[in-house]
Parts: sequence; structure tokens; C-alpha cells
Amino acid sequence: MGRVLTLDDVKVDGMTVLLRVDINSPLDPASGAFLDITRIEGILPTITRLIKAKTVLLTHQSRPGKDDFTTTHGHSRELGRLLGRPVKWVEDIHGDAALAAIEELQDGEILMLNNVRMDDEEFSRSNDSFEELTNSRLVVRLAGVADLFVYDAFACGHRNSPSITGFTYVLPCVAGELMRREIDALQGTARNPERPSIAVLGGIKVDDSIAVADNMLRNGSIDAVWATGGVANLFLSISGHDPGNASLDFLAAELKGKWLPTVESASRLYEDYSEVIHLPVDVAANVAGNRLDLNVQKLPVDAPILDLGVQSTINLSQA
Repeated sequence: MGRVLTLDDVKVDGMTVLLRVDINSPLDPASGAFLDITRIEGILPTITRLIKAKTVLLTHQSRPGKDDFTTTHGHSRELGRLLGRPVKWVEDIHGDAALAAIEELQDGEILMLNNVRMDDEEFSRSNDSFEELTNSRLVVRLAGVADLFVYDAFACGHRNSPSITGFTYVLPCVAGELMRREIDALQGTARNPERPSIAVLGGIKVDDSIAVADNMLRNGSIDAVWATGGVANLFLSISGHDPGNASLDFLAAELKGKWLPTVESASRLYEDYSEVIHLPVDVAANVAGNRLDLNVQKLPVDAPILDLGVQSTINLSQA
């Protein structure tokens, strides 16, 4: 990878800067309160670098159909609390209200737009090229009132959408501080990793995790994979330890049309690398709200599997 342009390469004083971040955060289902603000804290170094600019924040919270799919009003208040100064918010993304609020910004002020995933083009145009995304509503309207695009949303950097890749042909683009830090870490790991090198993969975005594991194992950048979460449930099924319908049906519902291709990819990967794909020896299921630890030999279980078992956790900690 060539050198990535960063905030060191531009003078932002007086500029109107579009800053794409990922502060998608877990929310309490009952109160809507933040359960973890790590991602909001993570963008503070970039915000600090933009102290003399007019900063317009683009971000998302969850996705349509989820219980925590909501506005970004609370995110603006939490960011303002951390900064110790006001963060403006507008219940709009790229309409007249948003444009007016941007035009009114003074140097040093911060404005957060509403959840960009409330614009249907964030998902409907995910297969467009970067050049094609330049005519999306968000890019057409916001590029006209901005001088610079700063990308600091590392956690969704693998996605293609107007707010992530749409500005590449129409505005100067640089990486924020979080993005730079993550790229430096990844480049160091990829170029000269310590050996043995392992990847711990989990979560419910199993399709992404399988693709990462496939790439890293086949190009030799890692020596082994330790599977947790949904990734472990899928590999357990492939290896002959059926986790049960509750766990597999959940993954199938999450991945929808990607489920069967993901199962096929994972099956090929496990066939080729089963000796270095480490699976749990025990798991923890949620049985009527209580934790039940089970050896994988006792699977399947009707309840959803939500965690590694105690012995598997010990094994992973010692890897």
C-alpha cells in the first residue's frame, strides 16, 4: 500500500470538513442510554486536530429494522459532554435543514448530521462504483458545501456506500487519526508479523470473518485462527458438532442471502486448514436467562450459544 494522506498533509483552518466516523454504539434497550462509549472516545484525537475548522460529522447507528436503529441526537450530546463544549445536531442528512446548518457554522464549531443510514441510498447503492456514487443525493448536496473529506470510520472501512466512498472523486480526501493508527498497525502486522501469529475471529458478521480468515491463511500472513462467537458456531457445525437450530437459525437470519455462500466458503476453508482452525472445546448457552456451560460433545442444545466455555477461554488466553 502506498502512503496514505492524513491530516498532516492539509491545513484545515477555516475549511468546512466532512468527517465520516463510526460511533455506532450499544444502547440500553429500555432507556436508550449508551452502554459503551469507546467508539465516541476514539474519534476525539481527530476532532482535536480539526479545532480551527468547521466540522460536519457523518455517522450511523445500527441499521433499519434493528431495535437500536435511532437518530444520532444522543451521540451529539455524548460527544459534547466528552469535549466539554456544544456539538450541534440537525434532524436531517442532506436536505435544506442540513445545508442551512452547515452554512451557519463558524470556525471551531461542530455539527452532527442525523443517522446516514436513514437515507436509503446508503444500502441500495452498495454495488455502485466510487465514480457512480458521486451522483448520490448525499454526495451531490454535501460536496457542494465542503472543502475536505476526512475518513475516520475504520470499523466500516470495508463497506461501499455514499457516505464512505462517495466523496473520493469530488473532494480531497485524507485519513483521520484513528484510521491512520489502525492502518499503521495493520501494515506492521502484515509486513513483518511476529511468529506464531494468530487471528481471533468472532461476532455475527460471519461472512466478513470467513473472508478475512480465508485471505490471511492462504497468503500466509497468519499461522492459525481461533474461532469464537458466530464464527465458532458455524465451524462447529461444519466439523460435526451441531450447535443446534437456535444458533444456526440466528446466523442464517442475520446473513439472509449470504448464508449459504458463507457456509460453502467456510466448508472449503475448514477442509484445507482444519489443523490450524481452533474451535471451542466447550460453550456457554443461554438457558432461560441462565448460563449453562456445555462440552461440545454434548451438543446440540436448544438454547442459543452466546459465549465460549470456561476451558475454551483458558485455552485462548494461553494461545
